[in-house]
Amino acid sequence: MQCGSLQRMIPARDLPTDVRAALHRLATRSDRASPTVFVGRDEEFRLLRDATRGTHDEQPGHTVVINGVPGAGKTALLDEYATRLLAVDEGEAPPVVPVPLLPDDLNKPALAIIREVDRQFRKAEGLKAWGEVVNRMVGGASFAVDTLFAAFTKRNLGEFKPSASAPNSLPVALDEYVAFRLNRRGSTIVLLVDEAQNLSNTALVREHLSTLHSGVRGGVRVMAACFGLANTTNRLHDLGVSRLASGHERSIGTLSGDDAERAVAGTLESALAGFTFADNPFDAVQRSRWIGAATKTILSESANFPHHLANGCSALAEIALRSGIADLPPEAELRNACRNHKRAYYDKRLQPWEDHTTAL
Repeated sequence: MQCGSLQRMIPARDLPTDVRAALHRLATRSDRASPTVFVGRDEEFRLLRDATRGTHDEQPGHTVVINGVPGAGKTALLDEYATRLLAVDEGEAPPVVPVPLLPDDLNKPALAIIREVDRQFRKAEGLKAWGEVVNRMVGGASFAVDTLFAAFTKRNLGEFKPSASAPNSLPVALDEYVAFRLNRRGSTIVLLVDEAQNLSNTALVREHLSTLHSGVRGGVRVMAACFGLANTTNRLHDLGVSRLASGHERSIGTLSGDDAERAVAGTLESALAGFTFADNPFDAVQRSRWIGAATKTILSESANFPHHLANGCSALAEIALRSGIADLPPEAELRNACRNHKRAYYDKRLQPWEDHTTAL
């Protein structure tokens, strides 16, 4: 396309089915969804990996804290770490079972926590057994995935039945569960607690955290990784986690310029793979120009906060589904949509907080 030429437009109704589907996934991503393209955070992954490996040495006190301002990508980091743990070849290391939790999950009896551990384990086993076929078949619908995997793995793996003493004791329940389900005392359970600054100050939470932090005996290896705002460490101290091992706390913020650009450009490349205009190809040069212009606009409104980068991609997808795709993205409309997404995000996430300096 030459500068000053009349822009061509593919109306939304005429977009190819696969492009519409990809744009729809971007536009309707949930507030807690993982990004399409994950970049950076190498130091944080190293910290989490080292702490996880440390459990194999039977060292107690493996509580890790990842904190940061809203929108810094803590939940995305949690999800990505869980995904990477599931991708490890079991022949290379003892199996690790990642268990994403919310604060209320730790305010439950021991057996309820074990049920969640087992649900995540069976889902992981189903993923390994059925792979991407099931993911495509159910379209990523979490409830459908969980239902199918639960039925599959319950039939093939059996159902965990604790002893009478297990429901009242997390160490006993964990010990029995690992012996039954994993059949390997070298296995590790990693509890990934999101929004950890909201952990309740109850006897159950204090007891569970104390057990996890001091180390579960009997051959069970377990680690708690807590993701939350800047006051998360203080909250854990209030709940009885008296210390963190050296280097087991990390604050995350914005991405570097290069990482932010890679995240946006990679996401848009994925969504528009193979797209062409009706009259002639949307060739490599045009694609690069279009994605470059959209990326620049999104970056200008995101301040390199991962969540806002993802929101920018969602905003662009919404515009494309509503209006169509032209030779160049609608910069002014995209800027405005990014600002609106960002404002709505902070209005929701920072409602209880007085300091809105990270918002706008």
